[in-house]
Amino acid sequence: MRLPGKKTAAEARIRSKTTMLPLNVLPYRFISRVWGAVNDINLPSCLREPVYRAWTHAFDCQLDEMQHPLREYKNLGEFFSRQLKDGIRPVDMDPQKVCSPVDGRISTIGTVECTEGIPVLEQIKAWRGVRYRLDEFLGDVPEFFTTPRPGKALFHCVIYLAPGDYHRIHSPIDWHMTERRHFPGNLFPVNSLAVATVPSLFTWNERVVLLGQWAHGFHSLTAVGATNVGSILLDVEPELTTNMFYDHHKIRPKWGACRAKVYDPFHSVVRGTQVGQFKLGSTVVLVFEAPADFTFTVIPGDKVRYGQAIGLLPRAALADKAHPAGTTATSTTATDANDP
Repeated sequence: MRLPGKKTAAEARIRSKTTMLPLNVLPYRFISRVWGAVNDINLPSCLREPVYRAWTHAFDCQLDEMQHPLREYKNLGEFFSRQLKDGIRPVDMDPQKVCSPVDGRISTIGTVECTEGIPVLEQIKAWRGVRYRLDEFLGDVPEFFTTPRPGKALFHCVIYLAPGDYHRIHSPIDWHMTERRHFPGNLFPVNSLAVATVPSLFTWNERVVLLGQWAHGFHSLTAVGATNVGSILLDVEPELTTNMFYDHHKIRPKWGACRAKVYDPFHSVVRGTQVGQFKLGSTVVLVFEAPADFTFTVIPGDKVRYGQAIGLLPRAALADKAHPAGTTATSTTATDANDP
């Protein structure tokens, strides 16, 4: 379903073959699948440490945080998705704060604005006017997106993960995860040049959207794929497979044609809990409802770690918010391996 309204300038440009030509020349999905296969090739024990140290030198990995010695990672895929040592990354459990779900760099933060009645997000702060529509990015949009609830606003935060970053995704808050949406799409790069070249880039790329509710209303966490990063894994749904061969011809999903799954009962996710992972690195986007006087404590360009506070709720908003809005306290947990 699409919201009513005129086509934006970005929508008109996105249909231009001339605009898309620079990025349509290369088969990004195929390249990403080949790269994924290479990552899964086991390395001889004698090569593991020099290969991983070379990668570390190129991309500034934090080897002192890894759970295991370098020689124990059989292939690049295991090294990319490495776990951290227990307790090395404390999670800020203050309910007044929203935490970063990943290690990465803040690309943009702000409120969701409406243009001609259509909610839009800004992609990268450095490229003014580069925007994408919320209904294109998340799918069907609840009515309150265009009619904000009294005293509430929609906020967004985009975090870019570099190749050397820790690639697992954690919950930024306590919330109830009610639905998963998988949008097959392309795997364009997500650097500044690509964002400037392709209007609404994030709505073209393959992504997995997690939707639900927290104490202050709507909450979503979206893992966006990119070149060489088409594999997105979910802890609550390990059978989900992304960047499949039969999706190769798809560039942008049709409206309402995403592969959705409703979690019934919902998954109750505790802040700091791992919810998924990339096989390399890409982008995570938070879109959430909060009191209008919610404030971010980071700015674009800041380097953040998962579990670190990135936003602050007003103390008055904490009253009578024991459970996410519109839900009950009975549920499964985010660490369950199987679907309910």
